[in-house]
Order: sequence, then structure tokens, then C-alpha cells
Amino acid sequence: MTGASQARVLFAPETFNLGETTRAVEVARAVEAAGGEVAFMGYSRRFADYIREGGFTFTLLDPELSERDADQLIAADQGRSLRHPFTTDVVRRRVASERAIIERWQPQCIVIGTTLSLFISARASKVPLVYVRPYAMSRGHLTRMETFPLLSGHGAVASGVNRVTARVVGRLVRSVRWKPRSFRRVAAEHGVRLPARTIEALDADLNLIASLPPLLDQRPLATREVAVGPVFAQATGSLPTRVEALATVDRPVAYVGLGSSAGRELARTVLEQVSDLDIEIVSSAGRYLTDRDRAALAPNVQVYDFLPAHLLAGRIDASVIHGGEGTVQTACASGAPFAGIGLQAEQRLNLDECVRAGNAIRFTTRDLRRGNLPAIVDRLLTDAHLRGAARRMRDLSQPVGATRSAEMIVDLAQSTTRPV
Repeated sequence: MTGASQARVLFAPETFNLGETTRAVEVARAVEAAGGEVAFMGYSRRFADYIREGGFTFTLLDPELSERDADQLIAADQGRSLRHPFTTDVVRRRVASERAIIERWQPQCIVIGTTLSLFISARASKVPLVYVRPYAMSRGHLTRMETFPLLSGHGAVASGVNRVTARVVGRLVRSVRWKPRSFRRVAAEHGVRLPARTIEALDADLNLIASLPPLLDQRPLATREVAVGPVFAQATGSLPTRVEALATVDRPVAYVGLGSSAGRELARTVLEQVSDLDIEIVSSAGRYLTDRDRAALAPNVQVYDFLPAHLLAGRIDASVIHGGEGTVQTACASGAPFAGIGLQAEQRLNLDECVRAGNAIRFTTRDLRRGNLPAIVDRLLTDAHLRGAARRMRDLSQPVGATRSAEMIVDLAQSTTRPV
């Protein structure tokens, strides 16, 4: 084989995370379009079908991640828990499974999300690692940030605490050397010496920053970080007929999308509050609701388990979302302003970038308790400044990152010669 056909790339997102999974699928499509050969692996069934529906092979590895373990990892990611399922036995079994598929499939590089065990496996197997990730919480961001939204509020106290937190976190990430004992032990078993500092241990050979801010404003990035621009889901399929029919309705349409890190209570509360407005509502938050919850929704609310949200561009007048990278990018590309509730620091950081750009409002659980969401959505629908900024952001937010990522991944794969 010659040219790009030599690029053999294994994709390994954490498949309980919808944002990671969709981002990996978009980049994988671009790698295939460049002539590369692609396969997927993962540990969770939660969003594995999205990969298969995209036309890719997917191998579920041992030990399979249970739904409970996936929820525990989401809770840890959001700062709601310190517990995680990565015992020494689990990490040992994951690394064994990963090294086996690497040996069997012989990839020339591996593309990950937050698939932490591959920081051991890929190094042990001497396969270069590519991390496609958001700017928020990247090494370049953490070492240069001026504010860190530990507190979700907007007042003077929260702003002051968040500025102090940024200075403290910035100093810590330059010096902290903590790594879970299970990872240190298994790395040693495979002859892998993890970098001393924690932040460096989470660095791949190539870190592709799939975010809008560093691409637009040329803010400095860390070594081995490259800004490629937005990557968000371009799912196959079409919108449901009832959603298409809203184009003929003479009143505003709002979209509610809460990604894979929300919960039943949040979904119910958001949908109940926005349904009080004289608007049509389309939501992909159905996975969080029971049959009774769905039956109790107002007639102006349509709920689905999944929607190709990028197709809503030009059809919606506002969005209410969480703060996941892909969902935020999709909202920006729609050309409609949005309101976002950050469920963790990374999501609040994503939203704050858009608040500064002028096309978004960040709200909190306190706003929900006070019933403020209808007024926030009404502002999205009527504020000329928000709507003008959203139109300007639309042209800047097109998904250029997948093609740019694929070019660098293919180049890296083609330059790799694995030891025999």
C-alpha cells in the first residue's frame, strides 16, 4: 500500500460519553475520506450504536463498563464524587485488552478521548497517541487561565473566588505529581514510566484542540497542542416529520439538548419551565424521562431520545443546553442564541467563552429554583444584541476541525514505524 492507504488508525473514545463518541466519529469519517483505515474500541455499550450506525466496526473490550460505573465516572468528572471504578484489577484488565487489540489490529496511531488506560497501553506498545479534546481543561488552558468557574454564580463573590481559584489551580498544575496508585502500579508492570507531573501524564504525542477560541484568537497553547477548530456531530438520518412540520408554525421554536451528563430532574425542570412560553419546543432529552414524565409534558413539547441536532440550524430560534463542547458548538453553528447550564467546570468554561462572544447566557440551578428560565428564553428570542452575535458566530463555527485533525493523524500514522 502507498499514500494515505497506509494510515491504520484505532479510535478509542470513552463510549459512555456522547460528546467524545460523536467527536471521534466525525474525525474517523475524515480519516477514511483521506484514505485511512479505521476501527473503534470501547468499554461501554451506551453510545456504541452511534459508532456502528456511522458505518464503523466497534469492538467491546473487557472489562465492560456497567451503566452504574459510567454514571460514577460522569459524577467524578462533574466534581460530585471522588470515587471511580479504576481499581488495579480493572486497569490491569483494560491494559491487557488494549495491548491485545493493538497487537491484533496493528494500528499506526491511536485516537482517544479521556481513555486514561491507553496512556499506559499505547506507550507500552510504542504506538503514538492522539488526544482530540476541548480547549477547556487542556494543558495550555490550565497554565494560562485568568478565571476558573469553581462557583457557578455570576456575582462579585463568585467572580472573586473564581479568579483566586484560577491562580491556585495554575500553580498546582505546574507542580502536582499525583496519579492513582492503580495506574502507577500497572504502568510499572508494563515497563512504562509515566511523566512525573500529573498534567504531563495526560499529554498525548499530539493533542488536537477541537475548540473555537484558540483557533479564532490565536491564544497560546502548550507544547504538542494544535488548534484544529470545531468538531461536532453530523449524524446521518433526517429530522422527524413532526419536527420538519414546525417550519410552517407561526411562532418561535426552541431546542432543548442536555447531552449525556444531565439527569431526570434537570430534564423535567427545564422542559416544564420552557413549556410555559408560547413557543414550540423540540428536545433530545428523552433518554432521561420516564413514560409518565413524557405523558405529563405540555402539548407544545416534542421529546426524542436522539436528534441530528445540526439539522436544526435555520429551523430554531433559540436553544437551552448543558455546556458540553459538541452541544455548544452545534448551538453556535445554528445561528440562534442559547442559554446554557454548566454541570461542571469544563462546561461552564465553554459557556463563558460564548457569553463573552455575546451569543449566549449562562444560567444556574439557582435560576431554575427561582423559575427564571422562561424570562431567560424570552430574552434569547427578543434581544437584538444576542441575536446579532449569534448570526456572526454561525459563520465562525463551521466544523472544520475534523478534516484538519484527519490530515495530522494521517501524517502521524504514515510516519510511524512500529518495532517488530
